[in-house]
Amino acid sequence: MSIMILLEAACFLIAFITLKREASWAWRGMVIFLLITCITEITGKFLKSVYHNNQWVYNIFFLFELGFTSTMFNHIFSKYINSKLLIICSFGLLITLYVYDIISHGFLVYIDLSATVMAVVFVLYSFYYFYLLIKDDHYVDLKRSAAFWWVAGVLFYYFGSTAVNLFFVYLKNVRMFGHNVTHFIFMALSFILYSCWGYSFICRKWHTTSNS
Repeated sequence: MSIMILLEAACFLIAFITLKREASWAWRGMVIFLLITCITEITGKFLKSVYHNNQWVYNIFFLFELGFTSTMFNHIFSKYINSKLLIICSFGLLITLYVYDIISHGFLVYIDLSATVMAVVFVLYSFYYFYLLIKDDHYVDLKRSAAFWWVAGVLFYYFGSTAVNLFFVYLKNVRMFGHNVTHFIFMALSFILYSCWGYSFICRKWHTTSNS
């Protein structure tokens, strides 16, 4: 079993334990999303070893990633603004790019353009959240802020992913311990993402318990 699957499984377990009775359907949806993520990773690893082509699995996963992450941002933004129009317009743009990618390259080739633009959109969402957070006059204990840690994980992961994609032409020939260096970069980014998310789920549980 790969380290990536273990990271995802650990985050799913934390989400299941802490969010299974969560009142917010957006937060509770993270349990489903992480389960789908684990299934996708296991399926992709199997298909790569047997059929040497698993990219179509991640093309399907893109839709879940876009849907669940956009929903969470809409929920987090709702504390400050009505973001439905922003989220819907961005969602529509990304779906259009997704269809263009599929038509242009076929379903068996990974949708690089859509994934890159989605990463940029999520980075911009993250910066916008921090802008709204700074403007907020109310005191926020960042150590216990579920939204802060969830967005922090998204920012680190998708900003790092975008940087890797931009410099991929220079990184693709760099190898370490039998793997391309990007393998270790994405492993580190995934560790940061799932660590931040796991902690955000715990913070959300603390918040729910204290309110009760």
